[in-house]
Amino acid sequence: MKDYMVAHTFKSEEHRSKHFEASSQLTLEYMREHMKSDSASFQMNWGNPDEMVTYCWWKAESPAAILSMLGEMAELYHNDIKEMPMVANVAD
Repeated sequence: MKDYMVAHTFKSEEHRSKHFEASSQLTLEYMREHMKSDSASFQMNWGNPDEMVTYCWWKAESPAAILSMLGEMAELYHNDIKEMPMVANVAD
């Protein structure tokens, strides 16, 4: 699978509110179980409820696989999906 960074820009304030309200109800365990398939695997999210964009790191076979995994949620955003073949992990 390839690495992708996705900027999910909310289509409206209402969509942003729905996203963060729903996200606050999900546990990490639930996300691990339900946001992975053989073709797309959600890795990390960076978000701020006061901003109109949230960022996600995915491992996926293609951009289409990410959109398929998101299902109806993908309609909340303009999804700017970029393949990132160079990853340097220098985490502490």
